[in-house]
Amino acid sequence: MLKNYLLLFFMLFFLSCVKKKTEESYVPPKPSGKSGAELAKIYCSSCHQFPEPTLLPKHIWKNGVLPNMATRLGLEADNFKLYSKYSEEELPIILGENIYPEKPLIDNEDWQKIIKYYMDNAPEKPIPQTQKEKVTLGLSGFEISKIYGNIQKVPAVTCVKFNPSTQETYIAWRGNNSFIKKYDSKFSVIDSIPVSSPVSDIFFKNQSFNALTLGIMDPNDLSKGSLVKINSKKDSQIVLDKLRRPVQMSYGDLNQDTMEDILICNFGNEMGNLTWYEGGNMKPHVLKSLPGARQSYIKDMNGDNIPDIVVLMTQAREGVFIFYNKGKGNFEEKQVLKFPSVYGSSYIDLIDFNKDGFTDIIYSNGDNADLSISLKAYHGIRIFLNDTKNYFKQSYFYPMHGAAKAVAADFDMDGDLDIAAISFFTNPKQMPHEGFLMFNNQGNNQFKVNTFKEANFGKWMVMDVEDVDNDGDSDIILGSFLRKGYVDLEELRFKGKNPPSAIILKNKKIK
Repeated sequence: MLKNYLLLFFMLFFLSCVKKKTEESYVPPKPSGKSGAELAKIYCSSCHQFPEPTLLPKHIWKNGVLPNMATRLGLEADNFKLYSKYSEEELPIILGENIYPEKPLIDNEDWQKIIKYYMDNAPEKPIPQTQKEKVTLGLSGFEISKIYGNIQKVPAVTCVKFNPSTQETYIAWRGNNSFIKKYDSKFSVIDSIPVSSPVSDIFFKNQSFNALTLGIMDPNDLSKGSLVKINSKKDSQIVLDKLRRPVQMSYGDLNQDTMEDILICNFGNEMGNLTWYEGGNMKPHVLKSLPGARQSYIKDMNGDNIPDIVVLMTQAREGVFIFYNKGKGNFEEKQVLKFPSVYGSSYIDLIDFNKDGFTDIIYSNGDNADLSISLKAYHGIRIFLNDTKNYFKQSYFYPMHGAAKAVAADFDMDGDLDIAAISFFTNPKQMPHEGFLMFNNQGNNQFKVNTFKEANFGKWMVMDVEDVDNDGDSDIILGSFLRKGYVDLEELRFKGKNPPSAIILKNKKIK
């Protein structure tokens, strides 16, 4: 600890000496004379959609969000307090990026007006969810199987993937020794594969698979992640290393050279990027140098027969972006959806939901682990329909606390698309438990919403939808991640017993 403080002292001292040379050019901000509302819309929407005061209760604005914003505006006077939260490895990176300005970017009088505006207009308690379709207990047509299979007492599943070609299931766990277990079609363990760190994504290719490892799973900006190729003999080969907390990957020929390229969401924390790597030489091309790249797709969005890129960006600058492919690896960026910085965007699924020939967006938001932990009425599942020109309009919203992922498929085989959704940050007081919801499409933008009693057996952080038993319908696997401080289940429901790490919902619609 003493070593860290000494390092911090000397680095801040060196940084202050360097910055003194540029102080002569600094012009202190002056009072603007604008109202708190005007100032909030200027400063709070400079890089993301303006967050209305009603989005959070008063105490969270006061103690969480606004103090953090103050540091971004150079108003944090105690540098030791600001930087001491970073590890010895991270500190030089954070200081070098100048994330926190050394000098104020706003006059203090104006800043106090912003604070007062939020304090005067924010509610005392979180706003309740709007009226919604009642959740019915009972999930007909699915056979439920539980997988325990973890040497640890508390489940910590970070990735689940079906391999339809082999009818095998891959489940990855976080732990002191992270690993992937492979299960056959009867969900019996057939292999265990050690990995260097928690796995966030898996891509199957012939007799091998690629695993994306996080390095360190908890929020950080260290470049310790990697992309590893693992063959049938469990031999591993590093394809890419020094990745900044990578969470998801996509594959496709982005520069029309007939070679398969790799697109990686390097989530990071304060820093991150969306980068594609050329097939063969793995030359990197950064598309967006911001943290929070969460989910990407390589898909032709404008009908020119060249693959474009669609990505969900989270963290502070939340939204959906399309990178239109201009050929030979050149892209033009366009933001098509924009959300407030507290929305907690978590996943998008691209699918032609209304079957008009154009790609729509199923969006879920429910991340609730940062500066604004509270029940949020705007967390949930949304459908954004394409107007045929890649402009998207919301057609449906279902409130769901902590929504982590939503995937559309015709689960009941009646010709229209249904939605399976999971929540990680559930409201424990809601009954039935809403950790998993099935939205059965009734037509005309109406859905029946169901769950099953075992949905309260875990905190479902990951989900995959595939035909695991090769019978022609869509099955579901849920992966649980329990962690003290975030979870009510471990203490209240299981009382020391080992809950399942995963649940398989095997679809029995086709006999």
